[in-house]
Amino acid sequence: MQHSISYKPLINRWEDFLAQGNSTDLKDFARYLLEEEEAAEKAVLEHGDTVHEYPYLTAEAGRAIFRLYKFSKIYSRPIMKKAGLTSFDEFSILATLLHTEELTKKDLIFENLVELTTGMDMLKRMLKANLIQERKNPSDKREKLVSLSESGRKTLFTILEEFQTMEDVLGDLDRKEREETVKYLMELDKYHTAINTDRL
Repeated sequence: MQHSISYKPLINRWEDFLAQGNSTDLKDFARYLLEEEEAAEKAVLEHGDTVHEYPYLTAEAGRAIFRLYKFSKIYSRPIMKKAGLTSFDEFSILATLLHTEELTKKDLIFENLVELTTGMDMLKRMLKANLIQERKNPSDKREKLVSLSESGRKTLFTILEEFQTMEDVLGDLDRKEREETVKYLMELDKYHTAINTDRL
């Protein structure tokens, strides 16, 4: 993937350097950049005698992933609204049921990382809209199993078709870059799913 080089960030940092009353010596500026970079990588916050070090680029990765999620919601919002869904979470529930066919309400909610009360309200709305259906769990009469209704299946596939017209969240990444990005994201998902089993 080809990118044009922009010197604007470097110029802005040079102006910041001068604004702090530093000299115009380029060696001093280079030293300033190096020290700033080392400080950013270490990202150390001190509280009393305790020092907390944040792993390399964790904050930057978190921010980037969060913003990609936000962009995905922005791009998909018109499609969700057209399909009669109120949130991306409702789409995620439909997609989960397509692959798992049937889940208890709690398992379905936890699988989609939704807070329990919010998830129950969401499922109630989706039942009323005939997007999902439920039945008593033969193994536990206190539970109900949820599955896709025919209307929910049609809605899901309509959305998936509409996604082809949506702005691509992976932008202009080439094939290899896409494969590597998805690979690492899936590894992170697997890691965090494993360590959050008791919290979900």
